[in-house]
Amino acid sequence: MERAQLISLLTDRDGAFEACRGAVERGASFDVFDGSLPASHFAEIYRGRQIHTRERGIPTLGFAEAVEVLYALREQPLRVGRVRLSDPPYYFQLFLSADESAVVACIGVDQQHQQAQRARQATSENLHEG
Repeated sequence: MERAQLISLLTDRDGAFEACRGAVERGASFDVFDGSLPASHFAEIYRGRQIHTRERGIPTLGFAEAVEVLYALREQPLRVGRVRLSDPPYYFQLFLSADESAVVACIGVDQQHQQAQRARQATSENLHEG
């Protein structure tokens, strides 16, 4: 998929779609993976991830909306893509129609929170070792 095509698929939406589109426009790296699976497969996985991020206080965009869409699409085959932005560190999970004609759901996850948590954990481990 070309950058311009992905940008065009992320238009006319707000929230996670808008933030993701901005990241792609600013040159963020992205991938769309081969193969597809039913939306119901992703719905269960991402419901669990939604709970995980909420319990840990990790900032997200569009998570609840995306999970609802995945459940609603049931057995429709979807492809998965990702967009990674390094500054600020943010990760977007994309769900595309099997023919790549639409991005049907988008989830954004703040990676800065997770980086800070890893740094705190490493500091704590170093203090216990010394």
